[in-house]
Amino acid sequence: MSQRPRPSAGFNREAQLLRAFSRRRFIQFASTASLAAVSTRLIGCSPSSDTAATTGDTPASSSGSTLRLLTWPGYDEPEVIRGFEEEYGVTVEFKTYLGGEQMLQFFNQSPAGTYDALISDGEYVTKLMALGAIAPIDPSVVPNLSDYHPVYQDFPGFYEDGQMMAVGTRFGNYGIAFNQSIIPPSEVTSWEFLLREDLAGKLALFDWYLPNMGNASLALFPENPNPYDLTDAQLEEVKAWMLRMKPNVALVTPNVQDIVNAFINGDVTAGPVGDWVIQNAIADGNQEFTAVVPEEGAIRWSEGAVICADSPNPELAQNWVEYMSRPEVQARLAYAQAYKGLAPNLKVVEHLTDEEKQLLGYVTDPNDASKLVVESQLERTRARQLPTQQTEKAWQDIYNEFKAT
Repeated sequence: MSQRPRPSAGFNREAQLLRAFSRRRFIQFASTASLAAVSTRLIGCSPSSDTAATTGDTPASSSGSTLRLLTWPGYDEPEVIRGFEEEYGVTVEFKTYLGGEQMLQFFNQSPAGTYDALISDGEYVTKLMALGAIAPIDPSVVPNLSDYHPVYQDFPGFYEDGQMMAVGTRFGNYGIAFNQSIIPPSEVTSWEFLLREDLAGKLALFDWYLPNMGNASLALFPENPNPYDLTDAQLEEVKAWMLRMKPNVALVTPNVQDIVNAFINGDVTAGPVGDWVIQNAIADGNQEFTAVVPEEGAIRWSEGAVICADSPNPELAQNWVEYMSRPEVQARLAYAQAYKGLAPNLKVVEHLTDEEKQLLGYVTDPNDASKLVVESQLERTRARQLPTQQTEKAWQDIYNEFKAT
């Protein structure tokens, strides 16, 4: 397998710029019933008896019998990683992060060779490719790709000049979550729902500009194939739309658990936060919550496995990437304790219980018997990306003005 050299001086300069980004994406998760168990792992990132070797400290250099990974929570859960350790007779050590910027910070602050592989959000794969920080992946060693939904077989953000650089592992939608005991689902069909006057002070938002502004872009320009490709005039319309929504917003937080608690306590009724934010609460018995993808579509996040260009164990890292593409592994990852997600490998349906299928949407779409709900939603959602015609700062400035208004 060929690897790209990792630039040194240029890498450091760009790394400093990347670390200057102000965006934060923190995730806690879980409903009240499971918060105590999971929050310790998330906040402390400390070794735990119910997880694989997870550390909050910067690990030492990797060795041949140890694979060191930098990932979102969930990948370190025993149900997900135990099979790999047993199959290859190795130990996997994790450092978990709570947002793309934190992932870059951990990666950049660690000596070369510290991590063998990592999990990255789609738009951060783009940044890692620009830095020459990750190595190409030979598609022939990932045969399970043929069982992926077409969207993730050749996901554009995971390729560079035709070379595969990441393999999809999990995704989810930022649709509208709401309390269906208060609002009939028949009334939640469009993003215009969020502008209703009777929702004043009843909305919760996840504090990150990309999904919120991307959804606003879809509300205004649903036919635009890339919600982040806007003219300056269109971007001003997005700003105006968000300011119309602002009187309804009661909570803007990077803490998912705060959003879940606000739903459970009745402080908010709805929000453009997606199903993955509230699915742990639903699994815990809060059946009054649900989420939909509006008719205009919604923004979708995507996670992918990549191999670090400086990995001392590139072959073992490649084996892990292949392992993470397997349906039985993605089924456990999709139903992780940390937070729920969706699997790009459609054969996960053979490894989910009926309850898990129902919660995640691996059931027949009532509006199209030829598809699963997951497949229909994939067709109606757009990948989260970076702005194309303006700088990230230009979008962040608008978002910060929205919050400050």
